[in-house]
Amino acid sequence: MKKGIKTLITGILLSAVGAIVVPIAVVLPLILDKSDQQQQFVVPSTTEVEVGEPGRHYLWNDYQTFYDGKNYSQSKSIPDGIEIHVADLDGKSLPFTSDTSISSSVGSYSKNSIGYVEVDSPGKLTVAVSGSPDNRVFSFSKSEIMKILGLIFGGIGLCLLLTTAGIGISIWGIIKLVKK
Repeated sequence: MKKGIKTLITGILLSAVGAIVVPIAVVLPLILDKSDQQQQFVVPSTTEVEVGEPGRHYLWNDYQTFYDGKNYSQSKSIPDGIEIHVADLDGKSLPFTSDTSISSSVGSYSKNSIGYVEVDSPGKLTVAVSGSPDNRVFSFSKSEIMKILGLIFGGIGLCLLLTTAGIGISIWGIIKLVKK
């Protein structure tokens, strides 16, 4: 094999991994991740939810979802007069901050944020929602935005690094071939 062919092939393969495999490896888990650690429930009701780790936990309006054998397709906005109260098991009320800035759609499931609470330690919380004239599906889960952003920006960085290195190695392989 001519000197430089192995270098050229290595560069091409490295570029292909950076341009094709890394983006797929980053995007596929985001698309297929159904775990979301969300706990769905029908409101109006009082529900106990499990919080696995501290941080910002959101209450979501799952306006398009399938829950407990029934399809729910409702408006994005929640009805007027809904009251939300979140407390720990000792009954200590946690400040609920209204925040409707986040929405998410995956397949036939769509939800938008209603608000959040800051949780200091793992444990159980009680979420009480009243005042809704109709049954709706809400869910409660930790914010995953930093995980998603980390995957996206880490993937972009790795993609650029591998592709650039692959192009550089390919050019080096071509130079080796031409010098012969």
